[in-house]
Amino acid sequence: MSFSGKPTTLIAHPITNDGFWPDLDVAEFQKGYRLPAEYLMELLVDGITQAMSEVNLDLARHKAHWQAAGIRNVAKADPMLLPERTFMAASYKRAVYCRGKAFLLAQFATINRRESAEHYAKESPQTHEQFLSFSQQAVRLIQGRGRVTAELI
Repeated sequence: MSFSGKPTTLIAHPITNDGFWPDLDVAEFQKGYRLPAEYLMELLVDGITQAMSEVNLDLARHKAHWQAAGIRNVAKADPMLLPERTFMAASYKRAVYCRGKAFLLAQFATINRRESAEHYAKESPQTHEQFLSFSQQAVRLIQGRGRVTAELI
């Protein structure tokens, strides 16, 4: 239930990915990331699709490396080629869903609601940045990089 008192209706709406990374689903996103009930399905789909495109771009080099090794689909990869395939697929979804939530939280301030239903944590820049950080951590995990990179100049 949202702070406005509106119950959240889960929307089973699959979002097809590129065949390499796992497909996504609006209902899975809603359940896992507790989005406000005020969001329309079109906005949710747009948020996930935008985040998916950005994460796919971030991981393009890594995807090409895995494809060169014979991996055609992360979730269905041969365990001998990618033993951590389930973990990588889950990390990919976390990267996309956290980035999608960051995008959608920025949209929350534009949704009309009663003053008593306002929840400033959803709208704060820190919350937006935190979810972007979660997304980037998941991307770096898939890439085999740590949370922080330091280079000698």
